[in-house]
Amino acid sequence: MNSCVTSDPNPLVLHVIPTGSARGAQREARALTDALDTPGVRRHQLLTLFGGADDVAADIEVGHPGGPSPAVGLDVRLVRKLRKELGRLQPGVVVAHGSEPLKYLIPAMAGRRRPLAYYAIGTYSGSRGRRQLELWKWLVGRADVVAAEGQEVRSECIELLGVPEDRVHLTPNGRDTETFAPAGRAERAEQAAPLVVYVGALTENKRPDRFVQVVDRLRALDLPVRAVMVGDGPLRDEVSAAARQVGVELLGARSDVADQLRRSSVLVFPSRPAGEGMPGVLIEAGLSALPCVATDVPGVRSIVDDGVTGVVVPVDDLDAMVEATRGLLCDTDRCRRMGEAARRHCVRDFSMESVTQRWLELLQPLLARAVAVR
Repeated sequence: MNSCVTSDPNPLVLHVIPTGSARGAQREARALTDALDTPGVRRHQLLTLFGGADDVAADIEVGHPGGPSPAVGLDVRLVRKLRKELGRLQPGVVVAHGSEPLKYLIPAMAGRRRPLAYYAIGTYSGSRGRRQLELWKWLVGRADVVAAEGQEVRSECIELLGVPEDRVHLTPNGRDTETFAPAGRAERAEQAAPLVVYVGALTENKRPDRFVQVVDRLRALDLPVRAVMVGDGPLRDEVSAAARQVGVELLGARSDVADQLRRSSVLVFPSRPAGEGMPGVLIEAGLSALPCVATDVPGVRSIVDDGVTGVVVPVDDLDAMVEATRGLLCDTDRCRRMGEAARRHCVRDFSMESVTQRWLELLQPLLARAVAVR
């Protein structure tokens, strides 16, 4: 592929996310950009396509002409605005964090391409129909390299999407070990009753309704449990009604996810497989010394060591999820041991320091091309 030529010895690496909403992928992109950016050595900035949400601060906002929500399909007005912004910024390398930025960057960069890295943050969740799948293969194939968040994602990029194996790099999710850290003694002492937490988008794939069902069943067992949900999305009204009936507090999108995790006893992760790759919230919980009960979806077993740092249950087994959560809540010593083991595991494998090194190795050849003489 053609690459852009620049005389700048320290070219900008531009990271692109869809919105500034406080979802795991956006929080990771902000943390990664900050970790990579080193004044006088490396320049990295974060750009959002759609305005409105500002839970995750961006350095640059393009602003979708149609409003703050991602468009269905492809809006050519945003393509034109993004193309103009790329012309102004003149980045040496561009990183698309997820599918939404990729589909806008490909046409916006047409004719004057710069090296493009695609961060595949989840397994393919689109239609398996030939037309859509072929379109997606074409889009992913336009990236110079693909950073796959987990092993399942990497395998799918190669086997389903046809990306050459040497262009797909395993680049795990990562979090800052100081931002996500265990609660202190004073915080632990304040807890009057065990607290279960859900953190995620309120979408069908994340199944927030399943979390409400788990809490309802726990209370039917006379457990004095409190429950909160952090997140927003299209199912908000539906989930709010069910949550009120069960006594679950719906907090909406929050920028203080680390604080919410520190206050909690167990995180419940009830997702379906589609779209998952390496769930960042499980890393955040692990670093916070919070054991998880999680469904067996892509990436989970890389983070949750079943029976050691948490419990992994079959995707559609509600009884198993309820029983695993009940078991942890009723055995505080086991819960504490699992949390401590989760912290050690996530510090070792998913610290931002180790992930940053992976990204530097991936980006260096692209940056070298960006400054090369034609």
